Formats: sequence, structure tokens, C-alpha cells
Amino acid sequence: MNVTESIIAYHRGRNPVLLAIKWVKMGGSAFAFFRGTAPLFFQTWAKLSPRGSPLAWICGDAHIENLGSYRGSNRVPYFDLNDFDESCLAPVDWEVGRALAALYILGRPKMARLFLANYAKTLRGGKPGHIEPEVAEGPIAELLDKVGRRTRKEFVEKWVSGERLRIRPGRSFALTRAGKARARRKFESWARRQPDPDFYRVLDLCGRIAGNGSLGLERYIVLVKGKKQPFILDMKEAAPEAPRAFLRARQPAWPSEAERVATVQHFMQYVPIARLSWIATAPVSYIVHALQPAEDRIVVDDLSEAGYQEFILQWARLVASAHLRSGGWKGSANLNVLIGFGQSLDGAARRRLLAAASEAASRLRHAWLEFKGSKLAVAPAARG
Repeated sequence: MNVTESIIAYHRGRNPVLLAIKWVKMGGSAFAFFRGTAPLFFQTWAKLSPRGSPLAWICGDAHIENLGSYRGSNRVPYFDLNDFDESCLAPVDWEVGRALAALYILGRPKMARLFLANYAKTLRGGKPGHIEPEVAEGPIAELLDKVGRRTRKEFVEKWVSGERLRIRPGRSFALTRAGKARARRKFESWARRQPDPDFYRVLDLCGRIAGNGSLGLERYIVLVKGKKQPFILDMKEAAPEAPRAFLRARQPAWPSEAERVATVQHFMQYVPIARLSWIATAPVSYIVHALQPAEDRIVVDDLSEAGYQEFILQWARLVASAHLRSGGWKGSANLNVLIGFGQSLDGAARRRLLAAASEAASRLRHAWLEFKGSKLAVAPAARG
């Protein structure tokens, strides 16, 4: 089975219209391909990993676009990791390796070295940190200030007209009557069991287009009654984590994939995103949380070199902090072991990790070139 055939097999059963969008995105750049093929990366990393790192809870998709701002359950804006779809119990280097490989794919070897150095430094310190408006600096501070000044009313008005969701091309789409009714039944069955069911009274639903790796899975925007004004939620299908097929580490038994994602997110984030929960239907379960604007992130390509370096330093600190924060929970190494691993990341150990990540990036780039030459990577209209 070649690269393209394996990608098609992995995505079998997903929405073909949204998959067509994903294929074109992935053909557009090596980094977009890297983002959309986490299973291919972990299959590669299982062979290249230097081994010997302790187990930890990982977000599973650590790359430069999977962090941004969100409002926490306490309504304070934070800057943190924000994608936990691939979360699992794995050797720490499986997280770090993906972050480093992403930087090599982007042609940033200096930033890969900087990331690893600050990741090790944060682990050695043994103290998880976080970023909120009072401690943020530079571009992150500017982003959090923008998020903090935006009112909920302003956000709702972008998405809502009366008590109906606006269909925004490229971001959302209308559902069929049957599809809308099916999604609504699942949501309302869950909502009735919540402590504040009236908050979750459904006003409208539509489909959502967002992300890269998860494109093609069921995803909805749900407009609910809220308290003083309507509230908007993201309801997203949870799929098995990409590293699972290649891991030796035994995973805890989760009642549903969505519970895995939401629970790990709760432990790894300093403050969880607002309204984080899960809908434990079978065979498909859904992660639920407050809808966050896709633009609440930093476009790193627009940063100065100094700004880029500061961003990488903070990203490394956030990844290490998430590992420390969940240390000792459900099979993860405890604080002492994680600190010891940080201390062990000396010059030779770092060179081994960096070399493995560089090789993984090279193999993924070759896979991208193969995929790029396939018919999948061509926009439907261009295929004739």
C-alpha cells in the first residue's frame, strides 16, 4: 500500500465533501500535509524514536498551530495548547518529536534547537507555568488583550441573526433536515442530564468546517439559549488517537473517545476551556465546549525573528508544563521522573532527538511529494 492508499484507508467513512477540502489543503504544503497525517508521522516515529523517555500524557499533535487563546471556565482568556484529539499515554519523546519535526518541516532547525532547550529547562525546574493577560508579553499579550476586550455580544453577532446561525462560507454549512434532527437528538439527550439543562436549550445547529487533521469528521456549531444571551458551542466527533496503533504503552480503558479527549484536556490545560464536556453516545461520541474564534491564534509567519523566538520559547514551556501538570496521573511518570528526564537531556541526548526529528521530517516531506502528485491533491473543479 503506497502513501496515498494508506491515507485514503485511514479516512474511510468520513464526509467526502470535507475530505476533498482536506486533500487540497494537504497538497498545498509539506506542513499542511504533516498536520493532516498524524498517523503517518507516528508510524515513522515508532521506528526513529531514540527511546528511553518516560511515559506522560501528551496532547498528541504538538505543532506550531495547535495553540492559541481561549476563554477558560473562569471567563479569563488564556494562551495554551488547544488540541487534544490525539491525546494518549506515550513516551515523552513522541510529543517532543512531533513538535521538533514540525519545525524542521517549516525549515526552522534553529527554532527546533531552541524549543528542545527550553522544554528541558522547564522540565528540570519542575514547576508548570501558564499564560494569562497579567503575565503575557509581546504578541501573546496583544492577542490576549484583543480577546479580553471582545464582548460575547460582538462574537455572537458574527454568527447569529435572530435565533438562527449564519452560514459563513468556508467556516460553516447548512445541514440536511435529517442530519440536523439526528445531531439535535444526540445533543438534547445529553443536555437534559446537565445541571443547568435550560442553558442548553437548542435554538439552531449547522455544520462546521475547521482544522485540518479532523476534517471529514462530524462537527457542529450549536446555538443554545444560554443565560442572558445565546451561547455558541462546538460539538465535534472524537476519533481514536493516531499514535495508538504504534504504541507499546497500555492505555487506560475509556468509556468513549470523547471522554478521553475532554478528560486529558482538563488535566493538561492550566484552566480548561469553557463548557468542556463530552457526549458519550455510541458508536460515535462528541467533545463539547464553547466555540472559540479560529482567528484567536498568532500567525507566526508574520512575526519578527525575535518575536518568533519568543513564541517558540513560550510554546516549549507550555508543552513541558502540560506534562508536569498531569504527572503521576493514570500511568504518567511522576514529577521526580519528569524532572530527571529534563536533567538527562544533555548535549548528546538532544542531538539524538533532533537527528531523529530531522529524519522524520525528511521522510514526511518525501511522502508529501508522492501525495502531491496524486489526483487527490487536485481541487475537484481542476480534475475535470
